[in-house]
Amino acid sequence: MDDGGRAAEFLRGARKSLPVITGMIPSGAAFGILAETAGFSVWESLLMSLIVFAGASQFAALNLLAAGAPAADIVLATALLNARHIMMGSSLSRRMKGGGNPLCKAALFFFLTDESFSVASLQGGGAVSVPFLWGLQLPIYITWNVLTVCGWLGTSALPPALRASMGIAIYALFIALIIPSARRNRAALAVTLAAMALSTLFKFAPVFSELNKGVAIMISACGAALFGALLFPPEKEETA
Repeated sequence: MDDGGRAAEFLRGARKSLPVITGMIPSGAAFGILAETAGFSVWESLLMSLIVFAGASQFAALNLLAAGAPAADIVLATALLNARHIMMGSSLSRRMKGGGNPLCKAALFFFLTDESFSVASLQGGGAVSVPFLWGLQLPIYITWNVLTVCGWLGTSALPPALRASMGIAIYALFIALIIPSARRNRAALAVTLAAMALSTLFKFAPVFSELNKGVAIMISACGAALFGALLFPPEKEETA
């Protein structure tokens, strides 16, 4: 791929990031707001967004830090929550066109999020290019960090009721990403419903009440993926 082709792919990825960026405005600002409310400085809040860059894990870590949880518990919980990125990165790497060296892949997958993975996975044509992934993910990373600072700085200007409601913003973002795909694709709908059912089971079944949230998320994700793979197996390629 020449320089012009790489630039075109990067811009195509950047355009695909715009709906994600629009949807993440409430959740990104919410993290900054909650970080300020929990007593973190603007630099501490920004540092977490820069080096962790995982919405669900950042919210979980923030709550645990505010509650005074031991450092080992915080590391374990966030590691379990982020363990799904291993599966997402492995899945996406198989579709990458011109994957580059391992260092490039490691850097690329640092910026991988649930939202960018969803967008990349739903691209037609099978393979996705490295410039496309950079164009998709870098604007999301930059925006998330800018929103963290903006949320922290703007906390004092928001009424208490609005600040309290910002914690649900990340769930609204995921719903906005899932619904369009689930409406068009039966497999996506089945996997989504299976994940919701498993999450509900772990939330309300007394026998699972003591299960670590990160473990519950991993089991729900793996179980839903397995259900989808069994219900909608990939079509076998015809041999010549």
